[in-house]
Amino acid sequence: MKILKYKKSSGLHIVCKKCNKLIENSQDAYKGCKHPLEKQKYKAIIKHNGSRKTRDLKALNYDDAIEELVEFKKELANPIKFISNIPKKESKHELLNDCILMFSDWLENIDVPFFEQKIRTKEYIRDTVGYVCKLKTYLENSGHKTDKMTIYQVDKTIVNKYFEELYQKSKSIATYNHNIRALKGFYKFLIATKGYDIINPLQYAKLKNEAPNPINVDDNDFYKIMNCLTEENSIQIYKNGVRKNRYRPYIKEAFELIAYSGMRITEAISIKYSDIILTKSGEIDYVIGVDYKYEKAHNHDKSKPKKIVPIPYSPELEDLLKRLDYKNHLGEDRYLIGADENISRESMAKQLSHSFGFYRNKAGIASPIGLKHLRKSFLTKIETQTGLVESLGYQKTKSVIQNNYLVKPEVARAVKGKGFRLFNPDVI
Repeated sequence: MKILKYKKSSGLHIVCKKCNKLIENSQDAYKGCKHPLEKQKYKAIIKHNGSRKTRDLKALNYDDAIEELVEFKKELANPIKFISNIPKKESKHELLNDCILMFSDWLENIDVPFFEQKIRTKEYIRDTVGYVCKLKTYLENSGHKTDKMTIYQVDKTIVNKYFEELYQKSKSIATYNHNIRALKGFYKFLIATKGYDIINPLQYAKLKNEAPNPINVDDNDFYKIMNCLTEENSIQIYKNGVRKNRYRPYIKEAFELIAYSGMRITEAISIKYSDIILTKSGEIDYVIGVDYKYEKAHNHDKSKPKKIVPIPYSPELEDLLKRLDYKNHLGEDRYLIGADENISRESMAKQLSHSFGFYRNKAGIASPIGLKHLRKSFLTKIETQTGLVESLGYQKTKSVIQNNYLVKPEVARAVKGKGFRLFNPDVI
């Protein structure tokens, strides 16, 4: 793959206008981009006053691109000149490719007013733009020339046909729903934020039901997996020959903490010794957890107190904390799990999730349970044994818990265990 002439220069990049990827790093196909030279453009990306300013350059050779880049920097350095060059009325991009690029910049808060900015992860932005680009790929495979196609031509009929095929082919319900949400957000951005006079073809699109019958980790299956957590025979070999060691010294305690706390994976392994709360007599009262999902959605600017989830005491949790020597570390700003590991909590969570699947298979368990299903087990047991799962605040509403977390057969067994019957036998 050939690319435009490139020498490392601050602010100068080469972007593929077909798939929106930066490609100057290598002469080889970069991150899957295999598009021809004529799809490439020089692009200026400058950090200025805490924000990122971008401009697609007209130049097709390196020297002219450098001149345009220097001129762009001068404009940024001269606010009066820069402001004077801004048109009074924003011109609307009509090409589909330009609209996708504009949407990508908006997700990254480029040229977005401060009070309208929203914090999004790089992974979320990458995946969202990727789902939108899948529609573009579908159009190309259907014979459309997307480099000349306007957003007005991508009408409801085309989009409906795309999702009709996706509905039939998609093996993952979650992936299908992610596509729906991404395209909905794309059109909402164009209509509500940018004022495009178009109809949102996905306005009434319905999501697939992702979890009609929640499953949990059976007690026996959990103990089988725990008994397999040894360093021996813990190498996973992929079809391409890649080998991964799925064992970690902290893996047993990590699985237990997730099971006994009912928190999401990242939330559980982010618990610290300072989060352990004792009674006046020095016994374990409860442990503090933080609802990270709520924090990202409703408190990304940290303007409100954190949403705390009090993790209730259980004999299993106390036994784990004793093995983690909590009395000698009480009050320390130190993780319970893998405190000395040079790895982010997010990366550790992914690592643990993959390891759980490996050891599940190693234990010979056919059920498609994952590490996340330990949370469903926990919440189901809290509900069936105490009826207080909603009050603990693990989820925002009771309906979310009822529809997505409570395992109905377990509830039925609990009802049976409490001696339920319909009629009084003494009446007969």
